[in-house]
Amino acid sequence: MAADAVRRYWYRMGQSRYSGGGGILALADCGGSNGYRVPLYRERLHRVAQLLGIPIRVAHLPPYCSKYNPIDHRLFCHLTQAISGRLVESLSWMQLLFSKVSTRTGLRVICELARKTYQTGIKTAAEFRQNEPTERDETLGQFNYCYQHEIPKLFPNSSLASWRTVQWVTPI
Repeated sequence: MAADAVRRYWYRMGQSRYSGGGGILALADCGGSNGYRVPLYRERLHRVAQLLGIPIRVAHLPPYCSKYNPIDHRLFCHLTQAISGRLVESLSWMQLLFSKVSTRTGLRVICELARKTYQTGIKTAAEFRQNEPTERDETLGQFNYCYQHEIPKLFPNSSLASWRTVQWVTPI
């Protein structure tokens, strides 16, 4: 789901705003579905980099350092304020409340519901784990890495070579 969010962001906003930017920098916490030890996240993010044709650099905050995540300090306090004292009756009501959040310094929240149903229990392809095309940084490589957009020649006869046929990569 996290890699899907990167793809949706690029098609909805990033492409028009940063088309000459040279890629995406994704800042991520260490836990959850986008954790640094989650190979499925890395595999899906690699597919997104291939689809978009741009490099995606990932910088994970080290364990127990989520308190330094700028999103926690710049966004969540305003989201909490938007729903405080209100009865949240549905997801669409919460989406409406979050979408109205803006600040004098330029923060404007764009909120959308993920309409896709995600299957549970999906495992990373064994060939991806064996020949992972991750370019890890020399310093703290487990937390900082990049996916280039060149089509990999690592798996010429595998299902990964035909990743363009996967349904989830179609822009909404």
